[in-house]
Amino acid sequence: MDIREMKKIAYCAGMDPEDYKATCFVSPGISHIDYSNYDKTYEAVVSGECDACVLPFERSRSGKVNHTMDLFYQGDLSIIKVFKWNAGDEVVRYAVLAKEPNETACEDGSRFMMIFTVLNMQGTLVKAINAISSHGFNIRFLHTRPLSYEEWGYYFYIECDGDDTSPEGKAMLEDLSAVCETLKLVGRYPSK
Repeated sequence: MDIREMKKIAYCAGMDPEDYKATCFVSPGISHIDYSNYDKTYEAVVSGECDACVLPFERSRSGKVNHTMDLFYQGDLSIIKVFKWNAGDEVVRYAVLAKEPNETACEDGSRFMMIFTVLNMQGTLVKAINAISSHGFNIRFLHTRPLSYEEWGYYFYIECDGDDTSPEGKAMLEDLSAVCETLKLVGRYPSK
């Protein structure tokens, strides 16, 4: 779904007042609805109250926004757009999330984000990273988060340049599936 076709966008100014400005920037002329926390903002889209939500996931000074990353892992929404917002003394990366994924490759270049856990065997994380790079995909970032249900277990976020729907992308996902316990595409979006 194109942002311009949406009627309601959820955001959370209570966590950071810049979230409202960033939401207005990415979706001018659309009704913006403020929720009290990131969980409720995300849930507004899951429940159908809103068409999409805007959440910060990475800050230039403090790094990833852990709670947002955990929502990506736990939830069913897809990132359809990523954009940067200059919030005074730092730059914040925001994700626009919707129920329907962005199914098209982007003409100006595309990126995709995946979440995965690896099998508990020696070298599986290295094999996962090699599966991505051997198919010609550039890894933009790799983040780790602890699993809430498994002691010393972790899941990984990887953002890559390229088209995961291309023949190389499909081969890469197949190779990843062989070494990953779980694998989920979080979204695909334009690189700019």
